[in-house]
Amino acid sequence: MYNEIFIAGSGGQGVLSLGRILVMSAVEENKYVTYYPSYGAEVRGGTANCMVKISDEPIYSPVIEHPTEMVIMNTPSYLKFIKKFLPQKILFLNTSLVEENEEITRLILTQIPQLEIIRVNATEIANKIGNILSSNMVMLGSIVQKLKIISVETVKTVLGKIFDEKILELNLQAFIKGMESLK
Repeated sequence: MYNEIFIAGSGGQGVLSLGRILVMSAVEENKYVTYYPSYGAEVRGGTANCMVKISDEPIYSPVIEHPTEMVIMNTPSYLKFIKKFLPQKILFLNTSLVEENEEITRLILTQIPQLEIIRVNATEIANKIGNILSSNMVMLGSIVQKLKIISVETVKTVLGKIFDEKILELNLQAFIKGMESLK
């Protein structure tokens, strides 16, 4: 198993937290991981992205040039990164905030015909739960459900370690809704 996941969105969407939770969960399962975060000078509203590698074998560089999977949480990130980092297997889109460009999609599918595009209304689902800030947890659930590179129970354990009781339940609910969005 070898996954290179590029995750992008705006500051405040929990993009870096999403990557960190994937990494922490993989570490719990004794996998090799790297985590390479990047964010603009702005905190909320600026761009944020991270590169996550998860493998059964040692990893020699945290940098990703051709991700196997890509997660895009908003339109500015879609426009900025989609041509730079073409995913090789799966593209996850937060369709609540990503306005897909048909021309770009057609171009990508011409270059990578085997690409699967997973569309998740992550922000809308999180809003219905009552916490719009948990859209990253919705997307996490979708990623875990689709890729099956880490177990659901491991992710729940990690979430229990990082969130206090007050917000743990909302985040678990968002995570589960994300998994259900692909069934």
